[in-house]
Amino acid sequence: MFEPQEAARKIQARPPISRRTFLKFLGTGVSMAVLAACAPTPATAPTQSAAPAAQPEQAGTSEGGLLRAGGAPKKGGTLRLAFGVTTPHYDIHQGAAVSVLCNLYNNLVRLNLVDGLRSVVPDLATSWEMSEDGLIYTFKLREGVKFHDGTPFSADDVVATFNRILAPPEGIVIVMKNDMAMVKTVEAVDPLTVKFTLNSPRSYFLTLLTGTGMVIYAKKTLDDNKQDLREVQVAPGTGAFKFVEYKTAEKWTLERNPDYWDKALPYVDKMELLHVPAWSDRGTAVLTDQADLSWNVSAETWSEGEKRTADVGVAKLANFGAYWLIFNLKKKPFDDPKVRRAIHLGISRQNLIKAFATQEQINLTRWIPYGDPFATTPEEIAKLPAYREDKTADIAEAKKLLADAGFADGIKDVEILAATGPQAELLAPAFQDMLARNLNIQATIRTIERAQLVEEQKKGNFSLVIDTPGHAISDISPRANLWWRTGGSQNWGGYSNPDFDKLLDQIDVEIDKTKRTDLINQALDLLDQDPPWYLAGYTYHLPMWRNTVKGIRMDNRLFSEWGRIETAWLDK
Repeated sequence: MFEPQEAARKIQARPPISRRTFLKFLGTGVSMAVLAACAPTPATAPTQSAAPAAQPEQAGTSEGGLLRAGGAPKKGGTLRLAFGVTTPHYDIHQGAAVSVLCNLYNNLVRLNLVDGLRSVVPDLATSWEMSEDGLIYTFKLREGVKFHDGTPFSADDVVATFNRILAPPEGIVIVMKNDMAMVKTVEAVDPLTVKFTLNSPRSYFLTLLTGTGMVIYAKKTLDDNKQDLREVQVAPGTGAFKFVEYKTAEKWTLERNPDYWDKALPYVDKMELLHVPAWSDRGTAVLTDQADLSWNVSAETWSEGEKRTADVGVAKLANFGAYWLIFNLKKKPFDDPKVRRAIHLGISRQNLIKAFATQEQINLTRWIPYGDPFATTPEEIAKLPAYREDKTADIAEAKKLLADAGFADGIKDVEILAATGPQAELLAPAFQDMLARNLNIQATIRTIERAQLVEEQKKGNFSLVIDTPGHAISDISPRANLWWRTGGSQNWGGYSNPDFDKLLDQIDVEIDKTKRTDLINQALDLLDQDPPWYLAGYTYHLPMWRNTVKGIRMDNRLFSEWGRIETAWLDK
């Protein structure tokens, strides 16, 4: 039975390896056995006996969306975060650095920091009602909220924000457009009430609105800039922090918003977001107290932090992002499904997992991440063609497919685009070597700053690109609508399969679990036969923080979210 109200409330739940060493590893033909880590592990920090562990944080409260940290929060200080913080421009909805810029804005609703992202709580909306048929959501909005430039917030801002998402003007590319494909209209009922009408119900609609990129912009700012905020540094928000300065490829500085609608927050006076692209450097920054927190560090520095429980906290968090090799179907030979399937079959996922082990845990997964009720089990995946460890039969079939496609002598002049850092240092050479070794596909590697990857994909300036798109929801519907549906708003490679689109139409609205399971399995089989991308595997994230960071329940999160942290305080 369809229970949208209940479902809407719950969240479904460095020295690097050198290129020479890595290629030597691949050359042995050795691949790992199916990892024990392929089975899901609890998203909690491992316990240690080497040093006394820090006391668990007190839970805090979230009454009416007014989040309060547990314990006795101290005010003041500068919170320092270390991760990659460059941005191609300043418009979140068009693909700017959401993990940085989200701190300046609010959503209608958000995930609850107090309970470890396990529930949906109010943000700019104070409450909401859903119609019995699941088609109409009515949100009551907060009074007295102002944007950083003093503009009053109202329902008109919500309508303008979502209408731009639903129907972007010419020249505007909204990366989350297909997330809202089920929305028919967004209307202002009165200045503090807004109504969303859907074409068909989605149990996860509220959760979509919690996405870190689903921020609300001011109608005035959108209108004043002809709906394009890419060059507006930085569009005013309603968030707990205000923009101070951005030093390109160095750091962002944000300061406390004294006029924030929640007068108790934020606790810290300032945030410094440090640009640290190398994951081992991020971990080192936390270990040496040069940073207070990193969302994801290298596995080897995380392991060191795991030993230092007196000073440092760590967690292994489920993550709905994955490593993909994205094909550009607008360029030959990747328009041919035989070529794409040959690569799907011929590249060893186990070798990729092993090669990247010092940086991040990649799991042997299929098209849906672990933890989702419709995901294929690890035991089943390990037996499937393309995913199994023994590549003998897979490589033989891949070579036959290439011959049938007219490439019996291999393929030359292929380019792999990758972001600087571990992807370019480890994954790109891995793909390059196995393409040549197993399939006689000769590739070169081009590297660029990670923030520019999406821009290159938007422009179609790639043949193959290693990227890590993810989603706040594990369900196949929203991610497939973004990535693989014909015309999807993040379908940069131009994949189009009418049979897959028809299956996705049915999956989107099917509420019977047995029927939906069958439809999803058909879709997964189709993707294996006609792959839009090559999946290396879904991952875990490895956050690490100083034990002086309190108030954001890093010790108790259900999964990884690189989002807002205005309840953070420093116990110094």
